[in-house]
Amino acid sequence: MKRCLVVGAGGFGREVVSWALDVKQAEWRIAGLLDSNPRALDGKDFPYPVLGDPDSWTPAEDEVFLCGLGIPEVRMRICEGLQSRGARFLRLIHPSAVVGIRAELGEGCVVAPQAVVSVNTTLERFVVVNVAAYIGHDVRIGEGTLISGHCDIMGYVSIGRGCLIGGSASVLPGRTVGDHAVVGAGSVAVHDVPAGATVAGVPARALAAKE
Repeated sequence: MKRCLVVGAGGFGREVVSWALDVKQAEWRIAGLLDSNPRALDGKDFPYPVLGDPDSWTPAEDEVFLCGLGIPEVRMRICEGLQSRGARFLRLIHPSAVVGIRAELGEGCVVAPQAVVSVNTTLERFVVVNVAAYIGHDVRIGEGTLISGHCDIMGYVSIGRGCLIGGSASVLPGRTVGDHAVVGAGSVAVHDVPAGATVAGVPARALAAKE
């Protein structure tokens, strides 16, 4: 049986540990977490330790990894660093989630409790679909993107790399969200969102850049 290490000991990392324990399998067991802060769990009543720093960790043959980092750019930097040293990341699909026919999930994806990933949808590497989010049919989501809890990503949407879709946000059918864009919590994207833009509101509009 392989040792499974969860990358990230913050709130999301601890959630990933909890969800992983719900998965019935016999191939790996949770051994601990990796975090750049060795005291990340101080004051927390948590049954697994921080074993080391992911930026300097050398993966062993008997280790597999789960991604428990929320911020897209941090997730990709740290996880790609581990991959370059030989780490193999698991996909985590909670037993209460629904994954449709011909849906494709890349390495390191996390699909949280009560989430839905519908038919003929593609999630690239390290996409997170958080609690009770709905990903409609024929959607494509680029690597590293975070779909927060209770989002509604409707059919034929295309979301780029490294995006952050805030909690309870909606993206209407057929819309495109460009790489590294942010859709604010509770917003409704009725138009395409340009790469790098931050939009918010109902309907979602671009926020003015700070001076």
